[in-house]
Amino acid sequence: MDSTQTQRRSQYRGHRRDIDGLRGLAIALVVVFHVFVGRVSAGVDVFLLLGGIFFFSPQIRNALNPAGLTVVQSFLRIFRRLYPALITVVTVAVVSALLIFNRVRWPEVGEDAASSLLYVQNLHLANLGQEYSAVNREVSVFQHIWSMSVQMQIYLGSLLVIALVAAMFQRHVRSSSQVLHWLLVIATLASFGYATWLGGHDQGANYYSPFSRFWEIGLGGLFGIWLLGRVLPAAWAQLRLVAGVAGLVLIIGTGLFLDGAAQFPGPWTLVPLAGAMLVVLAGNPVEGDDAESSTSSWVTALLCAAPFQFLGRIAYSLYLWHWPALVLVTYLMSDGADVVEPGGGAGSFFNGITATLGNGEGILVGTVVVVTSVLLAWATYRLIETPLRQRAKPARSMALSPAYVRQSVRGRRGVVGGVSALVMVIATVGVVSFGPVIEHRNEQAAATEADDVDPADYPGPAAFLEDVPVPDDMPVQPDPAVGEEEMLPDTQPDGCFSGFAESNVILTQQFNSTDTPCAYGDVDSDRTMYLAGGSHSEHYLNALETIGEEQGIKIVPILKMGCVLGMNLPHLSGDPYPECAEWNDKAQQYIFDNPPTDGVFMPVTRPTMIEGDGPDMVPFEYIDMVQRLTDAGIHTWGVRDTPWHMAGPGVQGNARLCVAEGVDGDCGIAEEASMAPVNPALEAYQGLDMTPLDLTPALCRDGRCPAVVGNVLVYRDGQHFTSLFSSLLAPEISRQMYDASPALPETPLP
Repeated sequence: MDSTQTQRRSQYRGHRRDIDGLRGLAIALVVVFHVFVGRVSAGVDVFLLLGGIFFFSPQIRNALNPAGLTVVQSFLRIFRRLYPALITVVTVAVVSALLIFNRVRWPEVGEDAASSLLYVQNLHLANLGQEYSAVNREVSVFQHIWSMSVQMQIYLGSLLVIALVAAMFQRHVRSSSQVLHWLLVIATLASFGYATWLGGHDQGANYYSPFSRFWEIGLGGLFGIWLLGRVLPAAWAQLRLVAGVAGLVLIIGTGLFLDGAAQFPGPWTLVPLAGAMLVVLAGNPVEGDDAESSTSSWVTALLCAAPFQFLGRIAYSLYLWHWPALVLVTYLMSDGADVVEPGGGAGSFFNGITATLGNGEGILVGTVVVVTSVLLAWATYRLIETPLRQRAKPARSMALSPAYVRQSVRGRRGVVGGVSALVMVIATVGVVSFGPVIEHRNEQAAATEADDVDPADYPGPAAFLEDVPVPDDMPVQPDPAVGEEEMLPDTQPDGCFSGFAESNVILTQQFNSTDTPCAYGDVDSDRTMYLAGGSHSEHYLNALETIGEEQGIKIVPILKMGCVLGMNLPHLSGDPYPECAEWNDKAQQYIFDNPPTDGVFMPVTRPTMIEGDGPDMVPFEYIDMVQRLTDAGIHTWGVRDTPWHMAGPGVQGNARLCVAEGVDGDCGIAEEASMAPVNPALEAYQGLDMTPLDLTPALCRDGRCPAVVGNVLVYRDGQHFTSLFSSLLAPEISRQMYDASPALPETPLP
């Protein structure tokens, strides 16, 4: 290669304005799809690829340079570039949420904000996806920070590996470079394989996992090392336009034709990433080019145009601002409704803000959100990002010396960044501590509320069952604003349930890690009753504990979240749930090997659809389970499932939030929408040893199933009882269990 070509190749390894424009296109797709479509676009995936292009090659060269920055310095350089804008947006969003949201949402805002600042939002969201109590949790104001958390985790882990390998081969730079390149190849392929496998087992975890997402950044790194700026053969000049157009089609078409929430980061993610690489290659130099002709493709020229350059410059800040603005404005304009979660509206294409506000108002408000976000992003770029950016590369230093610190905090134009750093520290401490402070306040408030409420003021289910008068102007108990965690049965803090990731039967407290048995009611009794199934069994614990004490029965929970006895359910999202099947086999084996003296208490109906849409019905697997219990001489206490409060088809509502925010109406659901006209268990279990229990009369009246009955909050979310309401159900459940005549017909119902 002659000296002219070598010089030109070096030039193209420098600043690429077309890549800036591609970043601008990516952020435009993210914003438009989030605001108006409510689907996952390819924008974030393009960002991950571009991040890898400009991360690995420079960091490898730096690590192999004896005068290069240390791991700490490299991380601080990245952190300094990203954190000032992040803390600015998060702080403003938290303050705005406090002004707009009811206090019932404050704990969630605090949790999400802290997770965002600590760069663990992806793990936080993945964990929420594994919590059955969070299935109808409203969309987070900071949900979009998951991608930045993934990037930071991957960058930090990669920096450590790169530094370690460079140190091991410090005397053999060429060997070290080859090892690092091969490690990157292997890690990228391994991550791709893992993402492909995990997508078929747990897509929720797959979507947020840094191990699943690594290959997108790794692929960008390999592309940057091997192809970015490389002078391509002269024949490529004729293919630039085709490559550029094909790349744009692949990137833009991804959000239109693929369901990223359900398919990424699996193999289909190669579609937008291939598109992005084609667009970048369309701007590469070719043999015989002069510097100007490298932009001959109109695709490259388009990306170099002012609008895309502007969006590319503010892309990071725009990404930070647009989602909080969308969520908060939608909530404010819709009297408490939430924007549709990206990827959550598979039944219709347009599920963004128009799905909440309607087409006319939605388009208008959405446009205001976009314009406002752009203005805020521009201001953040000019006033926060640019002035605080570290302009000069510091000298290598193993320790953060005073000279290095002074150089680090000195911003552009000679403005000392010490004040800015102090403000960021104060804001960070305030935001991170906000959630725990609110939680502590709620715990104190909950501790002052006695479960033994005056039945004259809080008759609860007796108001429907016995027409007991309900005093007016009494505050609802438990306080719907104190948080769902304070309304859970004791099995939760005791660790007496199997979580989503476990498949073992939990029989002792703290998930079998102690010797204290999971037992309630009359814990010293030789008589036993199993409370078996998932959370719709668990929320009867308070009632059964009272009944167990009265009847002299020990209540033993055999519980797994999101699972039921006798039926291998998928996750609520529809993803496979192999842990449920494993737990089912073990739970049934335990029950049959250790038969209870007083039977098994469990739900015997469920909604028609897995998402919760009604009416209730009886799956044949339920009948088969009761048949096997009957054959084993074990009685079944079969309770009808509760009404599920749905915000829309396939979308669960939240009755507690509705009550806390004072929404007009009873915050309930029409009985016919969730419950069949006649308890379907009456016919389905004929001839089996089962006592049917139906609490619908305690929950519904005159065709409505409200969120508050007798001044008592019925649900802690959309279908699970509060512990207080469960306790107040004990007399009716006991009556149906021991005082009422068997209700199963001997002959088929007409």
